[in-house]
Amino acid sequence: MAPLVAALALGLTVPVLAGERGGEPPQAQQPINGTAAKLRALREAKRDRLAPPQKDGVEAGLAAVEDGHWLQRIRAGWHGFLPTMGGFPSGSGQAFGVVWEKEGVGVRYPDDDTPNRVDLQGWTALSLRGYKLAQFEASLHRIAGTPFHLSALAGWQRNAGDSFYGIGPDSREEDRTSFAQEVPAVGVAVWWQMPSWLSLGGGVVHRDYAIEPGSDARFPTTGELFDPAEAPGLDRQPAFLTYDAFLEIDWRNDGDPYRGGLYTVRLSRWNDLDLDAFDHNDLDVELHQYFPFLKDTRVIALRARTLLTDAPAGQTVPFYLMPRLGGSKELRGFKYGRFTDFNALLLSAEYRTEIWLAMDLALFVDAGKVFADHADLDFHDLRTNYGFGLRFKTSRSTFLRSDLSFGGESWRWDITFDNAFEATPAVRQILRMVQ
Repeated sequence: MAPLVAALALGLTVPVLAGERGGEPPQAQQPINGTAAKLRALREAKRDRLAPPQKDGVEAGLAAVEDGHWLQRIRAGWHGFLPTMGGFPSGSGQAFGVVWEKEGVGVRYPDDDTPNRVDLQGWTALSLRGYKLAQFEASLHRIAGTPFHLSALAGWQRNAGDSFYGIGPDSREEDRTSFAQEVPAVGVAVWWQMPSWLSLGGGVVHRDYAIEPGSDARFPTTGELFDPAEAPGLDRQPAFLTYDAFLEIDWRNDGDPYRGGLYTVRLSRWNDLDLDAFDHNDLDVELHQYFPFLKDTRVIALRARTLLTDAPAGQTVPFYLMPRLGGSKELRGFKYGRFTDFNALLLSAEYRTEIWLAMDLALFVDAGKVFADHADLDFHDLRTNYGFGLRFKTSRSTFLRSDLSFGGESWRWDITFDNAFEATPAVRQILRMVQ
């Protein structure tokens, strides 16, 4: 019996060992019928033809921009000099400029943690409609290794043809006028940033406004249609010393925002240095929230902002410093500066979906109003518009935006070089020359 069992075991083991040592397994030794052979041949032929998908047209161009890092190379500049576009309010016409930047003066490899790091920036710009800007800024970061930072600015700006339609929500489109404002300014801001998403600070700025007839020949000048009672500050303008304080929480992702939120509160005190007529306070509250989904290829973006002013008895707010709505960022269905009053409310929502590499399609709706009394801060009597647009972008920023808006006083098409929800950081708001 034992010899029989041993023989059976040996007979079963030999084929297995043969397969493990390189012999063909039993199933591989079976003949392949004609259908299986044809299917295998088709698979092999398809494998030989496989190649990366080819892009053409717009998609090829966008891929070349992204893969070639052209925009990053342009932004890198040449010896600190780099071209810019924009920098002025909507309605200024296309603007071109040059920025010179030097980060970490005297430091070979500066980074965000370098103590006492000195950064310098100069900026000059000119628009096709005669808007001009020149400024110089010096910043000192992580003073003595602490989370404190300081920026000082000196500059000059001239807006050659800003629009004014009158004060109040019922101003008429046909009453559009043009005025110019020229503002030299010097100021300093200091802030504490710790952790990276929390900033707290303030600043002091001296501005000297001059209001003149606008250069837009299509419309009458503001002084031809309105008097100083209808446009306070039209006939005389003082110098202002402004004190600001702010709190900002920014936990958005780096680069072009699609995740997180931004919440800013800024309080400003404007002191009339010459006329004792225009002392007033400003409160600016701005909230952004982003909700990404489907692997961050879809985003719902929400924005809310309110600007409130308050003046003591016997004082008022100059018309050129009042909150305004309208333009390519705020109430996009209306012209820039279309509505002006002592207070303003803005609400916006966008749905963005990626349709090609470096291109998003956006559907949006805006609502807002201006009002004279703080008691009217509510959601009644809002002006609204809706529309769609395209966003051409890299991982760092939106570099071109095209929006088509409906529902306002007429349809509008805007092409700009920014993000519709691009918020000016509170420190930059403090140091702005024209508000």
